[in-house]
Amino acid sequence: MNTLLSQGVELMLIGMGVVFVFLMMLVALVSLMSALVGRFVDISVPEAAVSPSPAAPVSLPDAAVIQAIEQAVHAHRQSRR
Repeated sequence: MNTLLSQGVELMLIGMGVVFVFLMMLVALVSLMSALVGRFVDISVPEAAVSPSPAAPVSLPDAAVIQAIEQAVHAHRQSRR
């Protein structure tokens, strides 16, 4: 029974080591690719996206629309009781 347990622990450590090495290689490759893309590709934000545009004028709905919304909300609340 002791050898079976030691073989299980050994297999677990080997598996965890393989996964750890794979993840470290993945992190290194992604970092390398990021550095290469940053070096060879110009990623600049257009000037229009950087500066905020003036606020669009806010137009309120007509009084009839507001009254219709109020009536719909009131009717909904009455039907829920």
